[in-house]
Amino acid sequence: MRVQVPLDVKLDAVTANLVALHRLLSEAAARSAEACELIQQHECNGAVGTVLGLDEILDSAKALYGAALTLHRMTAG
Repeated sequence: MRVQVPLDVKLDAVTANLVALHRLLSEAAARSAEACELIQQHECNGAVGTVLGLDEILDSAKALYGAALTLHRMTAG
């Protein structure tokens, strides 16, 4: 069964998910870049501390990605 949603609602929902996805991935990239700098300075504790919680960010990013794909596949009507 295909669910139909108005095109503007579909686009707004996909847009919101992709914007949130971008923000999460930007945060993940910033944290990993900082961790790389710290480890190059032999700051192992700081580097690992910087990436703590990255798993939660990436789990949320995956959920947003899945939601965006699901919304994209919905029939606009």
